[in-house]
Amino acid sequence: MDRALTMRYLWLASIPLLTVGLWAEWQSFVHLWYDSIVYNHGFLVLGGVFFLLYQRRKTLADLKVTGSPLGLFLLAGATATLILSQAADIRVFRLMLAPMIILFWGWSIWGKGFVTTAGGPILLLIFAVPIWDDFSPLLQHITVFFNTILLQAFDIPATIHEFYIILDVGTFLVENGCSGVRYLMVALFLAAFYGQLYYRSNTRIALLIVIAGLLSMVANWIRVFGIIAAGHYTDMETSLIEDHELFGWVIFVIVTLVPLFFISGKLEQPASDSENTSSNHKPETGQAHAKYPSIKWPLAASLLLLLPPLLPAALDARTERMASSWAPGLPTPDSDWSGPLRHANIWQPDFAKPDIDLSGTYVSDDLKQVQLQITGYRRQAQNKELIGYRNQLFDQKEWKLVSKTSRTLNSSGSGSPDTLTETVIQKNTDSSYVILWSWYQIGEELTNSRIEVKIKGALNKLQGDARGALWALAGRCEGVSEGEKKPDCSSQRATFERFLEDVQR
Repeated sequence: MDRALTMRYLWLASIPLLTVGLWAEWQSFVHLWYDSIVYNHGFLVLGGVFFLLYQRRKTLADLKVTGSPLGLFLLAGATATLILSQAADIRVFRLMLAPMIILFWGWSIWGKGFVTTAGGPILLLIFAVPIWDDFSPLLQHITVFFNTILLQAFDIPATIHEFYIILDVGTFLVENGCSGVRYLMVALFLAAFYGQLYYRSNTRIALLIVIAGLLSMVANWIRVFGIIAAGHYTDMETSLIEDHELFGWVIFVIVTLVPLFFISGKLEQPASDSENTSSNHKPETGQAHAKYPSIKWPLAASLLLLLPPLLPAALDARTERMASSWAPGLPTPDSDWSGPLRHANIWQPDFAKPDIDLSGTYVSDDLKQVQLQITGYRRQAQNKELIGYRNQLFDQKEWKLVSKTSRTLNSSGSGSPDTLTETVIQKNTDSSYVILWSWYQIGEELTNSRIEVKIKGALNKLQGDARGALWALAGRCEGVSEGEKKPDCSSQRATFERFLEDVQR
């Protein structure tokens, strides 16, 4: 078998390897791009990556298996981090690591020539990773700042209160969608894609990306101002206030894409410069290679790549066994308390499809009440993780937060950690107050730290233990006294401490 045929088989094998090794990440990418209006350009990004790699197919085919210890080391580190991120279900880390792992995998096999040729296209996936909406608050502030200047320039009276722009005819809220992050991501991707397609200088690519980002921000400022001005001059009668999706993209094309088209042409290098630097996309030469490529580098790199899907599969039986045998229950207190009485109605957490949802009220001899809640998952998985955006300590439509702090117990036993999270909430309908003492159980360990839940939960999953639950005590506070700003919960705190001491005897 000659070298060309061997390399062809190796490239063909890379497709199923990268698909299977990063299968969970590809699924998350597709769900993100399909479900989120902010990231639905991700399909365009993926198409751009494939197009650029296809354009460079001849250069990639000419690469020789040289092997790179540094690339293999980086791949091992990235794979280990991905396994931990999968176990902790930190989506943003997982998706950020996906293009890096592909890059390190190729580097481990083909050396720096792979990085030079395929690195730029592969890293375009960063523009479709869910990190960009974190910039929304900053972009909102910038948008409000420049719209304040525009309103003054056009003599439109307005009062600015954080993200609210208040006019005589109505109030405009610069929401997350008005931050311009969608236009920013698309502009940055298009500039990077164009640069990878036509430029050979990384400096010129970076300059084009910066210009594209600035133009997209200007387009968003004009878009927001246009909506506000339309509302001002039409006395809020224009349909543009409610439906401005098309208007926004028209402004984006005029203010961002058209100028960028001319600017990108000006930044293109002359033919002679391009020829001088075209070696950036050619494979490394000048090294002696064996007639047949060494199989040890592709084998080692591919085994590392397959670890993330193989490890959970190997632990599946143990994980299922521990999940099915776990049956936490409401404790039976001593003679000073009666209960648990079912159908507790003081409060309920807002969790998505818990496997365990136990609640009971205990009543003391002197008629003090405590509700104990246990809510959790026998086997944490995607959309069923203890710490996730879908799971909240209370229903925010029904309650509002008054205060949240940590509280150290004077004495604690095996049923609770030394430090708990104390949360006071107020009901929206009748203004009653409820105090909550909460903590988490991860496997056999107890903590009130959400960070510890993620870290310990990830480490436990790597040992086949995916159990997790929220434990909480709930009780009613006394009303707010005249001249006081907060409710009096001291009596209920003493009841909680008494209950925990009696239960843990």
